[in-house]
Amino acid sequence: MNVRFLVKLMCMTGMVILISACSIFGGDSSKKKEDAKKDQSKSNAQSTTGKGSIIDQELKKQYQIYNEILQYKIEQDQKLIKQSEERYKKLKAESEKPSDSKSGGDTSKKDSGGKTSEESGGSKDGSSDSSKNSDDSGDQSK
Repeated sequence: MNVRFLVKLMCMTGMVILISACSIFGGDSSKKKEDAKKDQSKSNAQSTTGKGSIIDQELKKQYQIYNEILQYKIEQDQKLIKQSEERYKKLKAESEKPSDSKSGGDTSKKDSGGKTSEESGGSKDGSSDSSKNSDDSGDQSK
């Protein structure tokens, strides 16, 4: 009986090993098929999202172009500011130069009345004192 018991035990152990081997190696084939189907569905889903990714790529390109345009406008504004500052400096320098030369040159040149043009009330637009006198005379007649 002992031998019979050992044979039964060996058969049972063999069957357990056989079943476990089949579940490990052969049972995965159905799981592999299911995984393959899932992968196909994922790839189909990715192909539809691939279209979305193409749209996303286009949007990113347009966003980059928009940023480049903004950067270009900023650079142009900075150049314009620099140019206006340079013009301001030039105009300021030019306005200072004639005033310096007038003050130095006017002392040597005098009008027929013995006064400089600034002292006689001469204006920059070239109007003379006679217009002021005519205004005063009009006020006196009233």
